[in-house]
Amino acid sequence: MLPVMHNTCDRQHIDYDYAVVRKPWGYEYLMYQNDKVGLWVLHLSPGASTSLHCHPRKKTGLVLLSGEAHLSYLNDGVHLKPLDRVMIRPGLFHSTKAVSPDGIVLLEIETPRDKENLVRLEDAYGREAKPYEGIEADEPLMPDALKLSIPQPGEEVGHTFRGCQLRLGNWSDLTQLDQVDPSCVLMLLDGGLFSKEGEPILAAGDVVTPQTLSRLAKSFSAPYGIQILIISRP
Repeated sequence: MLPVMHNTCDRQHIDYDYAVVRKPWGYEYLMYQNDKVGLWVLHLSPGASTSLHCHPRKKTGLVLLSGEAHLSYLNDGVHLKPLDRVMIRPGLFHSTKAVSPDGIVLLEIETPRDKENLVRLEDAYGREAKPYEGIEADEPLMPDALKLSIPQPGEEVGHTFRGCQLRLGNWSDLTQLDQVDPSCVLMLLDGGLFSKEGEPILAAGDVVTPQTLSRLAKSFSAPYGIQILIISRP
């Protein structure tokens, strides 16, 4: 039987800004959102794994902040260490397993924002072909949960989180790229690089290295600026 994607009407009035969604593998919460992206924190317990699932209509970027993980696809997979990044195209089945003793913490950016755009193929917890968790899985947000907000244009703000440094930048141009350590990972939250014809080259939801952004910025412009999350380890 083919997996079926469901819509859950009981989630229509849930404000993810104030909720933690409990999962059989751990929990997740919304760290930041705008009209283009949702940025989530995922905590997986040791040995736990997400379902083998896909998102037919959205792209997903993953950055591992702490621990070690194995990311599986239908026929192969890859081992992930802190600050490893992955871009997952729409429709690509994938599953993440925590293989380190203390579990893992991931950042997941989704474009567009749509938690119900989910098809589960296989699941260790019996959720095959089931929709995203209902309101019974929601709990109040922890008081110490980190929530991000975009600074004023030209400014940056920083946070320490799960052994990493998170810097939020709101750049009107890309001259500040020269000050970014090449070992960092960049998440685009808004704006991006565009061709002369207005085609997006790098857009909200993309996860890249500073070297990639710097090289592309030599040929393409950022007419709307760039709101960016810079992730590094001390």
